[in-house]
Amino acid sequence: MARYEGIDRAGRSSSSSRVVVRLRRKRRALLLVLVMMLVMTAWSTTSSLRQLRDDSTWTHRTAGSGEDAADYSCAGTRVDPAVLTRAYGNDTQAFALVAGAGMGEAGRVLDVEAGQPVCVRVVVPPAQTGDAVAELVEQHQPLAGHPGLWDSMIVDAVGAATGIGVSVAVAPVPHMHMAERRAVHVYEGDVRLFDADSFAIGGVVEFRDAQWNYEPPTPVPQQYAPEEIRVAAGTLLRVGVAPGSRFHPRNYAALPACTRADEPGRWMAANAARARGVFGVPQYDGRVWLPYACRLQGYTYSETLRCLDSARPLAGNSSRSSSSAEAYTIHWYGDTGTRRALKKITSLGEWCTGSDTHSQQRCICDDSGEVFARFTGQNSVRDALIELNDEDGGWAVRENGHPRHKPRFAALARVYYHRWEGLSRYNGASDWRRALAPDALGAYPTADLVIVALGTPDAALTPFLEFTQQLDELVALLKASYADRHIIVRSPQHACCRLPAGKPLRRMQKDRNRLFGEYATRLFALHFGPLAHFWDVARIAEALPPAQRRSVAECAVGNVPAALVEVENHVLANSLCNLDPFFADAARTGANELELA
Repeated sequence: MARYEGIDRAGRSSSSSRVVVRLRRKRRALLLVLVMMLVMTAWSTTSSLRQLRDDSTWTHRTAGSGEDAADYSCAGTRVDPAVLTRAYGNDTQAFALVAGAGMGEAGRVLDVEAGQPVCVRVVVPPAQTGDAVAELVEQHQPLAGHPGLWDSMIVDAVGAATGIGVSVAVAPVPHMHMAERRAVHVYEGDVRLFDADSFAIGGVVEFRDAQWNYEPPTPVPQQYAPEEIRVAAGTLLRVGVAPGSRFHPRNYAALPACTRADEPGRWMAANAARARGVFGVPQYDGRVWLPYACRLQGYTYSETLRCLDSARPLAGNSSRSSSSAEAYTIHWYGDTGTRRALKKITSLGEWCTGSDTHSQQRCICDDSGEVFARFTGQNSVRDALIELNDEDGGWAVRENGHPRHKPRFAALARVYYHRWEGLSRYNGASDWRRALAPDALGAYPTADLVIVALGTPDAALTPFLEFTQQLDELVALLKASYADRHIIVRSPQHACCRLPAGKPLRRMQKDRNRLFGEYATRLFALHFGPLAHFWDVARIAEALPPAQRRSVAECAVGNVPAALVEVENHVLANSLCNLDPFFADAARTGANELELA
């Protein structure tokens, strides 16, 4: 181009010069058109929204030839970005769009098959704030690595007849200019429903403008004021379950036994579960947790301990796996949630089971002040060796290196429990690093299995980048000490529906907890491969019907009620004992003799 400009300035008037000039003008015109298109696209994306009335702006393709069902997934449908140019007034209310169910004032009933993905999109217009509020908001940024996650929301599909709630996980749509704070933000996610019912979509935006990510020392919002997400009236997803489908109630008994602790599922009314032949599994508030693709067996704690002793699940790489002379040993690193799980296990389920316990603070939330005879579990005792048997449960035989209880029966299993606050600085300078040192581990029986609980105190007390650095160090220490052992990683608890509280301030939040947990999951899967397993307790709490989920979330320290701990433990027991066909078949055979716990 510079060479052509030199020719023109030299005053040449040949025909070739005139051709060059015309080409240059065409290029300038084309460049101007491209610039205008970019400007128009940016303007249309950042303008406020008008209500969407024309279904033609939503396009979807049907499934391939020979299939009757339309493709309503997010991959198979899209919203034309030009739709965002139809702005109206100063309306800032978020609204949800369901693929195929209409986009105007009135939605419609959409018939779908069990498991068919249906895309739900949530559109969040820019909030209108004053200068003082805007200055405060600017201090918040999305979590590192998630630049488009400006808004935190809860979206559910709730069955009208069954009350089953299914959480809809939505993520930023990358091509919608999500990196801009003041842009229109669009999120999407597929929901899959497996139970015959008519499901309504609803939800709230908990926080806008990245105020959900109150990383220390970022200020916490002054109030919790969730905004309802508008959905076209009458929008329903009507799910049909064919008699031959594995999700049909009559086919429940044919499902395989659950061998994972991270299976998706739903909370079903206990009487409906009983009609499917579900017996012996624990309830929470009149409902039973049922995974979609497998069956939970009815194990008692005594049966679980006998299973650990006989089947020695996931101990295949242990040098003592073939010997029954040594009790099956678990090294368990965990926070207050682990302490509550072990209180249930060591008491064989008796802890917080009485009719008067449902209103007691130690049972529904904070047991930190409870004097528990079987083991201490408080900050003053960081290390405990607990021996367990099927007669009288478990007792700490050693705490912080000192003798505690003398066992009355031979141990079927042992737990070395290291109490921590995740990887946060509130453990002290090097507490978990000390616990994983070879000389410290040498004082305890060799592990057959390792359980690591992470995320809840970390999201509450630690900046994300600091957590990732500490997690790298933890993984290196675990690989050095447990290179050939299976490791179960327990997820953070689900958190929602409230502002942080407590001293120190526990900055838990739904998306913070989730993203901390997802990062840990990816890292453990990368480094441990098939030796890594995952115990997803967040999924269990998040799937509760909205009212029950809000009630559980009231605990400021991030614990769940003891009855929900029982369900979490039951999922873990199934993931271990069902690996052995003998125990899976035995539990299945005896199930009809049991009632729902």
